[in-house]
Parts: sequence; structure tokens; C-alpha cells
Amino acid sequence: MTTLDNRHQKRVAYAGMILLPIVAGFLYYIYYLMENGYLPSPFIYDKSDTFMDLFNSLYWAYDNGRYTDWGSVYPPLSFFILRFVNFVFAGGGYGDPAIMRDNSPFVIAGFCLIYLVVPAMILKTKLWRDFLIVEKLLIYIAIILSAPMLFTLERGNMILLCPILLTLALSRIGFVRCFCIALLINIKPYFALLMIYYIARQNWKGLATCSVLSGLVFVISGLALDTHFFVFLTNLFNFSQEEGVFSLREVLALPSSISAFSYVLKNPDGAIFASDFLNSERISIIVYIIEAAKWGMLAISLAVLFTRSALMRDAEIFSLLVVAITNLGIWVGGYTFVLYIALIPVFIKMRARWLYIGLLSVLAMPLDIIPLLDGFIGKQYSYLSDSYVNVQWTLGPGSVVRPVVNLILLLLLSCEFLVRKRKGLNDRVVHRTNLLMGAG
Repeated sequence: MTTLDNRHQKRVAYAGMILLPIVAGFLYYIYYLMENGYLPSPFIYDKSDTFMDLFNSLYWAYDNGRYTDWGSVYPPLSFFILRFVNFVFAGGGYGDPAIMRDNSPFVIAGFCLIYLVVPAMILKTKLWRDFLIVEKLLIYIAIILSAPMLFTLERGNMILLCPILLTLALSRIGFVRCFCIALLINIKPYFALLMIYYIARQNWKGLATCSVLSGLVFVISGLALDTHFFVFLTNLFNFSQEEGVFSLREVLALPSSISAFSYVLKNPDGAIFASDFLNSERISIIVYIIEAAKWGMLAISLAVLFTRSALMRDAEIFSLLVVAITNLGIWVGGYTFVLYIALIPVFIKMRARWLYIGLLSVLAMPLDIIPLLDGFIGKQYSYLSDSYVNVQWTLGPGSVVRPVVNLILLLLLSCEFLVRKRKGLNDRVVHRTNLLMGAG
């Protein structure tokens, strides 16, 4: 048995191992839906809101008040993508978003198709060429049945398109990479942090190209969509500054950042609950410690990136930046975990590969099946069962574990790059990377 065969054997065995609880969790969700008429945690507590990230945005894609009335923080390109999806899958209906949803079964089917196709497309890229077909099959099933992916599907969030663009940015160089990052920024603005890569590499040509492309996509799509598109920038700033935008149940559904904990403790309802265990002064101290830990870790990761970038591959720099993005705050959301699909082949080539894959596996697990807290919300309309049901809200371990695991992932990645020696990295690859820096 060769070393290569052993490596693939281990990967197949591990993929099969993590697939078992993921499939079990998916079957539990189906069983729970059939028995109770709605999906359990971590799915959103408002059971009438299924697919409404998609249809709320789709409604405003055709309404000129999207920036002035709704206060949208979606760039203009996002609305054109929604219009295209609606056109391709023959969406219909006028009126409020719920009416559009009721009259657009093919749009829902199309979104589910996108959900299934995007991971398959990613697995076909050159980053995955070292994986056997059986490995890809097991990983594909684990991806589409994982808790973060199912959560994103139930919400109908168009971030599902981003992993394929991120994969192309990881695997390509030059103009294609710049263009993919520009598109990502014009779908989710926080991807602007990916341009830090060009600063770390001192690739000013690439930085200029990416910046110009991002601006051009924004202006051209904005002029074509809405004369008030520049209001988007004000909306984005106000959104990042505003407190109390999200409900506590929404924040704790599937958080990616430990800021979810400080957000809950700063909320009056959360503070009242915590007061059974802590006084107000200690709550304030804990909030400060949580935020300090987060921002401190983000600062460390950026410092490592700038000081050790010469020993990092391009894909590793982007991976560190993506993990940093997911840790930024509650406003990036647990949806961002779907971006980690693109990072698997990058992590698998690193020194602490099994540790990283293990942490990603924890994020994918159905951790919320076991309730830590519960409470009766009341009777709600459930879209999936088309009936009124009594909803019991639960808080599972996943709401606590995932943000902590995600921050640990950022810490461990930073540590690997910090202690990396040049002999620990393929010098030929580093040299080749440095040669390509001038290509943008």
C-alpha cells in the first residue's frame, strides 16, 4: 500500500465517519417536521418565514424604494442576480413577498437546484483534483446535509452563490481573481476585506485592478438599477452602527461570531436572564472580555498575515481572511459558514490539517438537536406544513459551540503561520507564488 493510498484511505474513512451524524441529523429534521409541522432549531424561530430572505429581496428587486424606503444593504448587483433567477425559473406573482413566494414554485425549485449544483461545481475545480471520486461523493453529501447549508437553504439566502466565486479566486490569478473578488464584494460587501491580500503581497497593480473593477461593477449595476443607488453606502454604514436590529432568537439561531454572546448580554432581555447568575457589573466585564477577545484575535491574525505572508500560499492568505470575516460580528451571520466549502482543499494541505477538518466537522454537525433551553412561543403559521402549529423554541449546544470553535479555528491558523519556517513550506511553491504576484 503506497503512501498516497494510505492518505486517501484515511480521508475516505474520516469522511464516512463525519457523514453518519450529519445524515442522522438530517433524518431527525425530517422526522421532526413530519411530527410537529415545523423545523426545529437551528432553523429560524419564525416558521412562516421560510425562503423569505429570497423573496423579500426579490420583491424589492422590482421596487424603486429598495434603498430609500427599505434601507437595503444589498449592492445593486444582488438585485440583478435575483431578477435573473426569477426570469430563468419563471417566477410570478405581484404584491407582497409572501404572495410572490406562493406564486413562484419554480423559483423555489430553482433555488434548491442552485443549492445542489454549486457544491458539485466546486468539487470539479482544480483545487479538488487530488481527491478521489469516492471522497468527493462523501464530502458532497456531507456538505448538502450539513446544518449551516440546510440553514442557508431554509432562509433562501443568495450567499450560496459565493463559494463558487471564492473557489475561483483561490485557484486563479490575475484578472480572473480580481474580477471574482469584485463580484463577491458586489454581492456581500464584507468581502472587501479580501483585498487585504493584495496589500500583504504589496501587489499594488492587483489592488488597483480589483478596486477599479469593484467600483465599476457597483456604478454600472447601480445606474442600471436605481438612481438612488448611492444611498446604499449610507444604509450600509447605519446598519453596521445600529444596535437592536436583530432579535435574540435570530442572533442565537446559528451564530458564527462570539459577538452573539455580547449582543445577548447587552440586550435588556438577555441581561435580565443573565442577572440570575451575574450582577450588572460582571455582565459588563464579560461583554468587554468577549469583544476584546474577538478584536484581539482579529488583530493578531492580520499581524500574522502581514509579517508571515512571504511563507504563505495565496490560497492560505485568502483562507485566513475568510475565517476572519466569519468572526467579524453578528451582522455577517452563520450563513458565512458555507464559505468553508471552498477552504477544505486548502486546509487539507496544511500541517494541522486534521485539526482544521475536525473543527469544520464540528461546525457542520447537527449540534442543536439536544436542547439547553426551551420556551413556548405560541401558535404560528408554518410554511412547510401549510398549517398553524404550536411552536416550541429551543436553544441547542450549537449556538454556544460554533462561535467558539470558529474563533479557535482563526487562532490555530494564525499560530500555524506564525511558527512556520521556510523549510516547512515548499520553497518552489513560494517562489512560484512570488513570481505570480505581479500578475495581479
